Formats: sequence, C-alpha cells, structure tokens
Amino acid sequence: MIGPESLEALVREILRHTLDSRPAVAASVLDVITEHGDSADLFGVCCAAADTGMVALQALFPNAGFGPGEEWTLPPAMSDQLADDPHRLFAVRFMTAYLNGDHAMALALFRAAEAAGCQDRTESICSLLAHVRCLTLRAEQGPATPDPGGVTA
Repeated sequence: MIGPESLEALVREILRHTLDSRPAVAASVLDVITEHGDSADLFGVCCAAADTGMVALQALFPNAGFGPGEEWTLPPAMSDQLADDPHRLFAVRFMTAYLNGDHAMALALFRAAEAAGCQDRTESICSLLAHVRCLTLRAEQGPATPDPGGVTA
C-alpha cells in the first residue's frame, strides 16, 4: 500500500494529466500505483476520478440527479451499445454507481475488473479516466441544454 500523502499526490497527477489530454502520462503514473500500491490504492484512483466526474455532471446538470430520492440511471440502449467494450461499460457503470452513492456496487464493479486481470483492470481504469475527461470538457462549455426533440416536463 502506498502512503496516503504519496497516493494523494499521484492521484492528483493522474487527474491533471488526464484533464490536460495526456492519457499516456496518466497511464504511466497509474502504472506506478499498480506496481507499488495495492487494490485499495487503485480503487481510490477510481473514486477520485468519479469525484471529478461528479463535479462535471453537477455543472452540466445543476438541477438533476443530486437531490434526495433522485438517482442516475444508464439507459438500456447505452448498456447494449457498450456491450462490446467492457472497459467503457465499466467506466459508465462505475460512474453511475458512484453518483448514486452505491459504493458497494462501485466496489463490486472494481473487483470484477480486477478479477479479469491486471491488463483489463488498467484498461477499465483508463476508460473511467477518459470518461471523466469527456464529462469535464463538456462541462467547461456550460450547462447542458435540453434536447430540442425531447419531451419537456
């Protein structure tokens, strides 16, 4: 296990490189955690990434999904579309579980990625980082506007 201060610095570095469009550098820092850390450290990376994604989603959708009794869901079509890409599917499922405060599910998803092997776990974490980067870039453009073809409330 990596000490909390060192891990925090490495996680900040991973997120900084991710958000600055340097995924290869972020992945190399993730490799340091993989080599010197343990499963709890890598789960911490996922949770920190999800925290960053939550900030982006709060900026994108300031009035949705964060109140008592509200829940984020994955449209079934999205799960179907991502069925061929287990790493991206992990990313959106982990993010959804984390947003809903379902840390047991987030941990179960992480453990499933871990059980698939080191390479799959790393690719799943990198997909989560890429997903968070996309959310953050979109949030920088301002709040999301309703789909003009959608149903209004």
